[in-house]
Amino acid sequence: MGPMLHYNFGGEKRHFSWAIEIAYWNVKNVPYSIDGGLEFSKKRIRLYSEVQTGIGGTGLSVGPVLEINKAEHKASLGFQTTFWMNYFIGVDYRYRRIDKTNFNCAGIYGKLPFATKDMNSSDGNSHHDFDWD
Repeated sequence: MGPMLHYNFGGEKRHFSWAIEIAYWNVKNVPYSIDGGLEFSKKRIRLYSEVQTGIGGTGLSVGPVLEINKAEHKASLGFQTTFWMNYFIGVDYRYRRIDKTNFNCAGIYGKLPFATKDMNSSDGNSHHDFDWD
């Protein structure tokens, strides 16, 4: 869970946006995740969710985004994909397409990880947690 700051270029003009994002990671065997976020800029609010995977400190994600344009009082559905590198502090590049408009977003963010349950396997033998066979 953590805050994000993006510099958005593409579309009508360049601007900053900030977001709060939360993600659930399953790190047993093949690591996968689902995340959700709420992003704010001067004229827009975006709700998004992505499925993601990563190895080490790098990964990629893809998912739908709902954009609410406060100035025009309209909502639009689109998609985004994100490439990221992080541990607790990270950088990312996000490509977003909404209403036939392409957005490129470079960002920085921080994450506060926490475990929802014991990370050891149920049989007490945790040395197979990342065996991808």
